[in-house]
Amino acid sequence: MKKKLIIAGITALLVIAFATAYYAFSRHHSIEFLSGTDLSDPDLLRDTAAILYFSTTANQDTDRDGLSFAVFVDQDGNSKLWKMEGLELGTVFATKDSFFLADRSHVYLADSNGTKTFTMLPEEHTGELTDFNEKDNLFYSIYNSGFTDEGGYASNIRYGNEHGFDTIQIPHYLQMSGKADGKLLMVIGDDDHISLQKMPLQQNVQLEEIVSLGPIGERVGLASILKEGDYYYLIMADTEKLTSEVYRIHEKTKEIVTFPLTTYKDINEYIIRLPYNLRNAATIHDGMLYYADGIGDVHALTPETGEIHIAFSLQGASQGQMKMSEQTYFRDGKLYFFRYHESSDTHSIDTYDVTTGNLLSELPIKGLDDMYYYAQTKHKRLSPYDFIVR
Repeated sequence: MKKKLIIAGITALLVIAFATAYYAFSRHHSIEFLSGTDLSDPDLLRDTAAILYFSTTANQDTDRDGLSFAVFVDQDGNSKLWKMEGLELGTVFATKDSFFLADRSHVYLADSNGTKTFTMLPEEHTGELTDFNEKDNLFYSIYNSGFTDEGGYASNIRYGNEHGFDTIQIPHYLQMSGKADGKLLMVIGDDDHISLQKMPLQQNVQLEEIVSLGPIGERVGLASILKEGDYYYLIMADTEKLTSEVYRIHEKTKEIVTFPLTTYKDINEYIIRLPYNLRNAATIHDGMLYYADGIGDVHALTPETGEIHIAFSLQGASQGQMKMSEQTYFRDGKLYFFRYHESSDTHSIDTYDVTTGNLLSELPIKGLDDMYYYAQTKHKRLSPYDFIVR
C-alpha cells in the first residue's frame, strides 16, 4: 500500500511537472510581437492611448544581446509589444500620426505609409530625450554618448525623418537637459564651471549660454529643465548638503532665485526620493510648478511667493529604494502614474488632477506578463525608462 502511494505521488509530481513545462512552453511560443506592418497600422496609430518603454541596462548588453520593448496601450488597457535591441534610458515619442522609436543601433519611424528602419552609427547606449521640430519636420533624439578617442566627451543627436537620419555631435556631457520653444536646453561644463545653455534643434550646432551656475560641487539634476514665459526652472539636489532646491532663472536679466524644496535626513532618504524618471518628474501648470518624487509625494511651488508644499501623494507608490516599475507623466493638468499593484500582481495607469490631487481614473494594463516572461527566458531583467500619454 505504501509503495502504491509513493508511485502515485511520483506520478502526480510528474504530471504537475509536465503540465508546468507544457504551459511554459506553450506560453513562450504564444507570445506575439508587432511586425513592421502592425506598427504602421492606422488602427494602432489611432487607438494607442499610452506608450511605455522598457529596456535592459547597458551592462546587460555587453554581448550585444540586450532587449527593449515599446508597449502600446489602448484605451481599454490592452497592450501590444514591439521588440528591439537594448538602450538604457531610451525614449519613445509620438506625434498625432507617427511613432518614433530607437534602440542601440536603429531608428524606427512608423506612420500610415509604413514602417521604416534606419541603421545608425555610432551605436548608442544611454538615451536622453527626443523631440519633433514641426518647423523643419525633423525628429531629434539626444544621447549621452560617452568619451571620444581624443579624450573629450560627446552627446550625439540623431536627427531626420522618413527620408533618412544623420548624426551630429555636442562636445559635452549633459548634466541636465530639457526642451522648450524648439530648442534643446542643457546644463553643461566641468567641475569648475557649469552653465545653463540652449541650442536650436537644427542641423548645425549653435550653443548659447543663458547663465553661469558656478562650480557644480555635489549638485545633480532631479528633473528636466522647464521653461515658462521668461523663466527657466531647474530642480537640483546637493548630495553633500542633503538638500534640494528649485532654481528660477530669468532669461533676460539672468537673475537666479532659489527656493528650498527638500531637506533629506540622510543619504538613504535622498536615494529613496529620487524620481522614477528624471525626464517626466515635473511640470508647470497654471503658474504652479509640480514635482513628483520617488515615494509619490507631489510637491507644488508658487513661484511668486516661494511657498512649497506637498499638494498630494500618489496612491500605492513604492516607499523603498527598489522601485516597482513606476513611471510618471504630466500633460494638460493631469498626472499619469504607471504603477505596480503588489497585492494583485498587476499594473495600471492611474490619472490624477494636479490641481485638486483627486484620483480621476484607474486603467488596468493587460499583457505585460508576456514581456516579463520573454525577458526571463533570455535571462534578462527589464527596467521601465519612459512613459508617454497621447
